[in-house]
Amino acid sequence: MAKNKVAYVCTECGGQSTKWQGQCPHCMSWNTMVESIIEASLPNRYASLTQTSELKKLNEVKMSAV
Repeated sequence: MAKNKVAYVCTECGGQSTKWQGQCPHCMSWNTMVESIIEASLPNRYASLTQTSELKKLNEVKMSAV
């Protein structure tokens, strides 16, 4: 099972960082970084395949789109 992605968000300015720091690199406030999950792992590894686009025949595709 994949890990959840974590970001540290500043409670003062909303700036994000991938690693915890004592001081926000955006607004320079101390001890304002809070851990938050930004992306939950998918319960099914094939879940993204269910949102595929519609198939079209080649003669239905217009050349102006190329």
